[in-house]
Amino acid sequence: MGKFYSHLSRDDRLKIELMLRHGFGKREIAEELQVHISTIYREVKRATYLHRNTDLTEEERYNPEEAQRKYREKLKEKGRGLKIGTDRKLLRFLEHQIIKEKKSPYAALEAARKSDQVFQTQISLSTCYNYIRKRVFPNIVLADCPMPHKKRKKKVQVAKKVSRGTSIEKRPEKINRREEVGHWEMDTVLGGRGSKKSLLVLTERATLLEVIEPLKAHTATEVVRALDRMERRIGEKAFRELFRSITVDNGAEFSDYKGIERSRRNKKSRTKIYVCHPYRSTERSRNENQNRFIRRYLPKGMNLDGISRNQIKQIEAWMNQYPRKIYGGRSAEEVFLKLIQEATERGWIA
Repeated sequence: MGKFYSHLSRDDRLKIELMLRHGFGKREIAEELQVHISTIYREVKRATYLHRNTDLTEEERYNPEEAQRKYREKLKEKGRGLKIGTDRKLLRFLEHQIIKEKKSPYAALEAARKSDQVFQTQISLSTCYNYIRKRVFPNIVLADCPMPHKKRKKKVQVAKKVSRGTSIEKRPEKINRREEVGHWEMDTVLGGRGSKKSLLVLTERATLLEVIEPLKAHTATEVVRALDRMERRIGEKAFRELFRSITVDNGAEFSDYKGIERSRRNKKSRTKIYVCHPYRSTERSRNENQNRFIRRYLPKGMNLDGISRNQIKQIEAWMNQYPRKIYGGRSAEEVFLKLIQEATERGWIA
């Protein structure tokens, strides 16, 4: 009799069924198939079912097809060895990027690719997500990863009054198509109940570059003051070139559109304001998506009064240096600087 263990084929399983029906014992079957007797015992146990005969008696029978199906499933579950293998260094690096640095698995893998550290392995984005689902990473669960935004159907509400400012309907097509740099979407991020501070956030439409400015209060006056501070820091000419237009919603904080548009010093035009249709946040979709990045550090309901300007600017820098899948792993900052350079070389920006 063969004394070795072996994987059984479908033909072997059909032979087992036939020999069992003809009254052969498990030892005889093992000798016939040249496998260890334990292999036959396990095999029969795996796919034995209770069969009811026409005379209403019952007997145990072996089902070769069910045994073959369970065998294939077991092979699938076993799968290939983990690609990450014993590369604990990569595992710890990815955990740090996702948990501490608040990055998505894609951004974490991009950080690993660009890192000076040397890793034994490389894994794909889908493999990384599979490892998270299977708890290969001891400290990461899917809840730690930013998930794709689910679009919700919203009721279309009728505006109670006509918006002041230039309607988005009059915004030029080249801005709509994001053909040039310097056109922004602007919004505010509010703190939790009792929070006086809020954030003014601007998203550059062509590159996703982000500017975040703290507001002492959620008012139109504070919005204008924040833009005045920005103009003072970079200069009137640079502000006019870099902020050619800004698209806003109908919020009361943007009601002083004339104050937003005119320069703080000479009162000349420094930008052009376009106003979205009421209740159409999708017309500022890039702005809305960027706010989700901010919420990774400043979740909804959080009081913003204790957040310093330095902390806000750290979040801004983190967003602008974040690897973006739509840009092949490049950051918004890299794409923005490249477009600015190209625009300067072509004479579009002085």
